[in-house]
Amino acid sequence: MPQATWIASGNLEVAPSKFNNALTWIKHNRETFIGSAVILLAAAIFAVYFFIHYRDLRDTAWKNLFIAQQVGYGGNIPQAQQQLSAIETSYGNTSAAPYATLTKGDILFAQGKYAEAGAEYAKLLNSKDLGPFAVYNLGKCKEAAGDLAGAQAQYADFLAKDPEHFLAPEAHTSLARAQEMSGALDLAKTTYEKIVLLYPDTSWAMQAKARLTGPAPAKK
Repeated sequence: MPQATWIASGNLEVAPSKFNNALTWIKHNRETFIGSAVILLAAAIFAVYFFIHYRDLRDTAWKNLFIAQQVGYGGNIPQAQQQLSAIETSYGNTSAAPYATLTKGDILFAQGKYAEAGAEYAKLLNSKDLGPFAVYNLGKCKEAAGDLAGAQAQYADFLAKDPEHFLAPEAHTSLARAQEMSGALDLAKTTYEKIVLLYPDTSWAMQAKARLTGPAPAKK
């Protein structure tokens, strides 16, 4: 409904609407309006292109990651590592790139190259999605390499940051094992008791009970 304003004569004057004001502005600023419209249209076209292009890159990256994993698990390690590195380089901005790094670490760990595997995991420590896996796997690398103090620090760091993570029971067990192997039997006992308390009626609790009731290893 148009707005109305009373004037001195007593007649009703229809105030100009916002739409009419806009038309008047466009009429007097046609070049500015056309230029702005062209810029907005170009931005919209670019946004659509960027989305489609990124989606295609992402899909290609994940497809290449799957192929590289199959090649690696099939035994062709050099080719798999080359393909994984190519994903990191060519598709570094996609969600597949950190998984390529994680896979490189897993393959190196399986080969017994713990230092090299740890270097790959260390790249992911600040990753939102893969950070917990990187922290825990780095602990496994240190334990496998004989660095029990470093392994305990990594497992404890994991549990402090992600106590509710599904890997937490395994991390507790790994921590207890590293403590036990290093001769810190009292700490290991406390950790095993915590496992029984936190994860009752699970295989983790059963293993912990077995360690608590079994013969204690000789102190180093």
